[in-house]
Amino acid sequence: MTITLKPEDEQIIQRRLQTGAFSGVEDVIHRALKSLDAEEDWLQANKEAIGQKISHGVGQLDRGEGIPGDVARKRLQQKKAAWQARQRS
Repeated sequence: MTITLKPEDEQIIQRRLQTGAFSGVEDVIHRALKSLDAEEDWLQANKEAIGQKISHGVGQLDRGEGIPGDVARKRLQQKKAAWQARQRS
């Protein structure tokens, strides 16, 4: 099988290889595919709980219990920044 990668994907692979945690390009791709499978498995296993949380949130909005958009955006930005910091370490 021959695969053509986008330049930005090649850069990601090169960065991963430079960490020394991977034995080669195939190892990086294999781990990425395993991560995708694990993510899909998690989503399937938690599908019902996710649906319940969405329904709960919609119910809160219907009852006027929502929070203003600017507050929600600020919270999401803080969570994103924390997540990005964890990804870099």
